[in-house]
Amino acid sequence: MTVRKRLTPAEFDFIRPYLERQKEENIEHIRRVLVDGVKQRDIATELRMTVQGVSAMVARAWRTHVESGNRPDGWRAVSVALPDNVADVVEEMADIARRRLLK
Repeated sequence: MTVRKRLTPAEFDFIRPYLERQKEENIEHIRRVLVDGVKQRDIATELRMTVQGVSAMVARAWRTHVESGNRPDGWRAVSVALPDNVADVVEEMADIARRRLLK
């Protein structure tokens, strides 16, 4: 039995800016799957797409949630442009903080 991946409306709203490369219509369909629980098969029929195509859109959004949407209490997401050497240090600091959180 497969486990259906679900998001709260707030979780979806948080990742929505990260989905900007998707068409607005597709973002709404992804939301219907992840938030409202509509079956991918139903969305595929509606859009005249394959289930695999819908599944790929939903999977990309879910991956975005896993990578960018999960924030522990007291954490915040920031997006900044930095020189390569500084960005490397900041990314390493983020990795260390995540590992410490998981201990």
